[in-house]
Amino acid sequence: MKANNTMNNNVATPQPTTIETATSEFQAGVTAVLRSYSALKTAVESGWGGVASKEKAEFLRTHILNCFDYTKSKPSVDVFDLEDNIAIYMEEEFSVVVEDDSEKLIAQAIFSLYENCGNGDFTLSRQFIENVTKAAQEKKGKAVVQTEGELDEDSDDEEMDTSTSDNAAQSANVAQEYAGDFLFGAPAGQEKKVSSGPPPRQLGEAAPEAPQPEVDDDGFAPVSTKKGRR
Repeated sequence: MKANNTMNNNVATPQPTTIETATSEFQAGVTAVLRSYSALKTAVESGWGGVASKEKAEFLRTHILNCFDYTKSKPSVDVFDLEDNIAIYMEEEFSVVVEDDSEKLIAQAIFSLYENCGNGDFTLSRQFIENVTKAAQEKKGKAVVQTEGELDEDSDDEEMDTSTSDNAAQSANVAQEYAGDFLFGAPAGQEKKVSSGPPPRQLGEAAPEAPQPEVDDDGFAPVSTKKGRR
């Protein structure tokens, strides 16, 4: 059963899970999955998408998330469409031809997250986050340090016996904060994540047609002149 206002966790001591909590956990998991996607990460870091490479990565995440809404009966795409859309987007926006079937693994991971989080099971989401966090810390040569409120399984086990709605709200807030960060750093000129506005070409969308000039009743199209511009 997908996320409802009274979902139960698949744990020894179930607790209510709201749609908002499931959505936050799902979005955090997707963020971790995309951060671990080596083809996307390399494309962004190498600037294969031009100066807007980071923005294109943000738009990819935004439009993937828009395909999954727990208030609806099912996602707007199936796993095969998502695979194709990711591969097409990578080729058209980053000039990366995916040949290792990695887009299939990414799509399958996202659908698994959708199913698990929708059933109140956030184990997979938090595992993805933990793996990406550890990889980033190891790359920087820093020791892994757990902080209060971090999404980790140990802290969940310790609080299992005394879990309350406040704990669920805190978990949702932490997940939302994680998902709210930029994937690979802030694009030029942006201090906060921008989630609105279309990408250069939206995920799975054909190239837009050139705009047609407006024609008046006499069949003439208006012509702009340099003199009339400011």
